[in-house]
Amino acid sequence: MRFAILIISLLFVFTACKEAKKNEIYNENNTTVKDGIVFNIDEKPIDGLYRTYNNSGNLKMEVYSKDGKPNGHGKFYDEDGNLLYEGTFEDGQPVGTIYHYYQNGKVHNEQNYTDGVLHGVQQTFDENGELNIEVVFDKGKALSGYMIINNEKVEFTPEELSKFE
Repeated sequence: MRFAILIISLLFVFTACKEAKKNEIYNENNTTVKDGIVFNIDEKPIDGLYRTYNNSGNLKMEVYSKDGKPNGHGKFYDEDGNLLYEGTFEDGQPVGTIYHYYQNGKVHNEQNYTDGVLHGVQQTFDENGELNIEVVFDKGKALSGYMIINNEKVEFTPEELSKFE
């Protein structure tokens, strides 16, 4: 009898694992996403901490939500659990500084947002932490910027700046 229960339990576990692998993301709240809004199992927008996990079981994302939209600090991770980026959101839009990271944990770039659009100084760094690119934005429009090549500052042309927008 114990052997039969063990076999049935193992079959259940293997079936559950196969089902989990069908979905790229699963989460602890049995949620759905419609038009960028996250709903709980009762079809109500999520309020509070929202987490999703990747197939390996590692945390993929954690962000505070209000009315189903990111609202507060959020962190996003790769398959191995390394922090990819983090920042703060209001009503689903990024605000303040969003940090993107290399797998070694160093900052890849810093992007500053006001009302969900790039605003202020944006910087990109190499894997050693050295500044490579800096661009200044005003409400989503790139005003000025430069790239460092062979330890020399090379200013971007207006054409090149328009590609950042």
